[in-house]
Amino acid sequence: MTQDSKFDLLYFPIKGRALTSQLLLSLAGADWKNSVPEWPKDKEKMPYGRLPVLIETEEDGSKFVLSESRAIEEYLAARFDLLPQGIKNLAVSSQYVNQIFDIVDAFVNIVSFKNKTSMVHGVDVDGLTKFPSECKDREQFFIAQHIVNMIKILNDSVKYFLQKHDQILANSQSGYYFGDSITYADLTLYSIYFGLKCENLAAEFDSPNYPHINKLIQLVASNSTVAAVINK
Repeated sequence: MTQDSKFDLLYFPIKGRALTSQLLLSLAGADWKNSVPEWPKDKEKMPYGRLPVLIETEEDGSKFVLSESRAIEEYLAARFDLLPQGIKNLAVSSQYVNQIFDIVDAFVNIVSFKNKTSMVHGVDVDGLTKFPSECKDREQFFIAQHIVNMIKILNDSVKYFLQKHDQILANSQSGYYFGDSITYADLTLYSIYFGLKCENLAAEFDSPNYPHINKLIQLVASNSTVAAVINK
């Protein structure tokens, strides 16, 4: 690998599961672009039939192709020294990211269900736009109720996480998880916060009950490189 590598991040025209990788590449000052495949036409061309996919082209023209968002993120974080130093800190960082992904998984379940439902029934059906008590149609009632149930699972996961991690961050003088600068764990937390915020599901995150979580989010959001990616 050389510093002259170029990176092509293949993903849909949304931030979604590619956001953390976009932030890692941008903070590293890498030469990268985001490409949008023709979907589902290009699905079979992908290594595992899904996105994101990272294609790294080195100076000699050789290519390294990697799929799965977590694998891409971990590779880029290690590649560009955006992980904490020391084997124990690396293990703790991985622990934090795994715990953040409990929230990611619960959130993705909601988004995926809404997307699949909208493809079958349309985006304006009662089940997607109203509370269960407002749905007169039985099928729409069950759609709305299922969303309510999934949001409860998400909120329970978020609340438990925030209670634990606000205590962890209370011991940080800088406000970051490790040291005095952004690392992979910080970006992972910020990315899920951003995703939840876009779907109006970040109320618990924004609660004054978690001042140290809020401080970390503000630190990451105030970084000019991060802001440029978010506003792109």
